[in-house]
Amino acid sequence: MKKNCFLFVAFLTMLLNVSAQQNIEGRIMVNGTARDYVLHLPSHIEQNKPLPLVFIFHGGGGNSKQMQRYMGMDAIADKENFITVYPQGLNKQWNDGREFKESIAANDDVKFIDELLDTLEKNYPVDPKRIFAAGISNGAFFSLYLSYRLSQRFLAIAPVCGTIPQKLYDQFFPSQPVSLLLINGTGDPLVPYNGGTVGNRLIGNRGECVSTDKTIDRFINVDKTSATPVEKDIPDDNKWDGCTAIQYTYSNGKDNSKVILIKIINGGHTLPGGYQYLPKMIVGRVCRDFNANEKIWEFFKSCPEKN
Repeated sequence: MKKNCFLFVAFLTMLLNVSAQQNIEGRIMVNGTARDYVLHLPSHIEQNKPLPLVFIFHGGGGNSKQMQRYMGMDAIADKENFITVYPQGLNKQWNDGREFKESIAANDDVKFIDELLDTLEKNYPVDPKRIFAAGISNGAFFSLYLSYRLSQRFLAIAPVCGTIPQKLYDQFFPSQPVSLLLINGTGDPLVPYNGGTVGNRLIGNRGECVSTDKTIDRFINVDKTSATPVEKDIPDDNKWDGCTAIQYTYSNGKDNSKVILIKIINGGHTLPGGYQYLPKMIVGRVCRDFNANEKIWEFFKSCPEKN
């Protein structure tokens, strides 16, 4: 009896701690290696109400806590009632299919995310039908990679500053439709909008990527959406940022999937609405006509569950 009472008190304490603590630093073991993440729970989480889960992946050289601050998604999560998780890549990198460095290609990051998802679904009220992924740069490439490797688990992805790696393109056919929102700038000096070598003289060659248009075409083909998009200009609310943006929406895909491209004219290797984290001569311009985090959640929220 005393043992049962102790277990009950411990369980109750855990629930109270979870409800009071919005940010939880977690760790799981994958292939004998400790893998870390930061989980953010919305303010009014209910144990019996399944909530959407949004993975957000940092760029190369970044980390989970930096990405949590930079993305600014948690305030939206608190308001809209969804869970965010910020995994940490080994040595601040993700194995995203480009295979430009052996030490990165050796990391089984797909298994990490697959097992982390199992852990979160087991311990928190996660809706398994509403799992999403977003990321910037290396995190964008990795989001795309997950849509290929774990298409059965992700409903939609929203990469920023990324396309399909050239090495993967010929085999990049996800087994199930995954909706896509792709946000790329034509003035990105690190991930060329029209494809080519990723990186620059300062950071070196980071592999090859296909063009934004080829990435969109592949998802249109896989998701079987309409071939002709609905085109809409995003209001040019900031005349001083040197950027404009156009949205192309391809609808009516298989299992209610859709594909959206936001093309930022003169946009750089940056998060729209975010801060200028490096000089324009290195990363290009920040588009200030919209906030990427708001657009991403608006997109995820609009995605119907797969049939």
